Amino acid sequence: MAGRLPVPAIRCPFGNRISPHADAADLHSVRWAVRWGLPDGEAEAERLAATRVGRLAARTAPEASPEVVELLADWQTWLFLFDDRYCDESPHGADLTRLTRAVTAFTLVLDGAAGPAGRDGPFTRALGDLMDRLAGLATGQQVSRFVSAVRGYFLAQFWEADHRAEGAPAGLAEYRHMRRHSGAVPTCMALIDLAGGYELPGGDYCRADVRAVTDIAVNVTCWANDILSYPKEAARSVAVHSLPAVLAREHGLPVTQALRAAAAMHDAEVDRYLAAEARVRRGAGPGLRRYLDGLRAWMGGNYHWSLETGRYVFPGEPDADEAEAV
Repeated sequence: MAGRLPVPAIRCPFGNRISPHADAADLHSVRWAVRWGLPDGEAEAERLAATRVGRLAARTAPEASPEVVELLADWQTWLFLFDDRYCDESPHGADLTRLTRAVTAFTLVLDGAAGPAGRDGPFTRALGDLMDRLAGLATGQQVSRFVSAVRGYFLAQFWEADHRAEGAPAGLAEYRHMRRHSGAVPTCMALIDLAGGYELPGGDYCRADVRAVTDIAVNVTCWANDILSYPKEAARSVAVHSLPAVLAREHGLPVTQALRAAAAMHDAEVDRYLAAEARVRRGAGPGLRRYLDGLRAWMGGNYHWSLETGRYVFPGEPDADEAEAV
């Protein structure tokens, strides 16, 4: 029944660009995952190939160099496979002990406290490879932003696991805040300037209005994902923990009405982004304007990738094969 859910249309006024390195990044990310032993068998490797993670990186960072597109694709590949193995689709998704052990090992890698010999397990070794490559491409400030965002993502995994153990999603107010972290989007947006080949000054990055407009962009991205991926989540997840599920529970709505309510929230957040971005863009320097362009690339790229990936298949999806190559 999940595959027949009518997924409502949502707005995306943020363009449709894609890097010319998309196909190469697609091939690279699957080979990288297999090399580190991340897919659990051939079926999972085939599903990963159908996910087309390289195209997600290419759409959300359309101007990045081939090396950076590959790095972004590999990080996003790590996130997808970690999510499937430890979170939504896993019977161990409520196992806090198992999650604690995994995140402890990952934190040692993030802190640089685990050298190559101390990286035990495929996900830990693959994360070490990602951090080694990031250190060779990014400034110290960019690495620090990324690590901080990844810590927030790991914290949110414990939050999700606790709700799975309770058998109920969070309330709407709590979900609106924590979903920004659980979706891992801030970890990718922390690298927008790396993808663009520049460094956004810390004074600009940390401005209250810049952080606020970034949070709205993360909401738009995560809520779009919640809506467009809902049939997949309903079909494959042990327990659906997403915006439509939260709305259905909090307001006593049937799933179809909850999906429409989530779409209305998403579209209102798009309007809120456009208004907030216009205020930030006025008087912004070149670097900050490029950062705002990067936020738009993330929202638009995530939307168009969601329509073409094999990960979120549902009937009647629009054709999103055509995109502007940069």
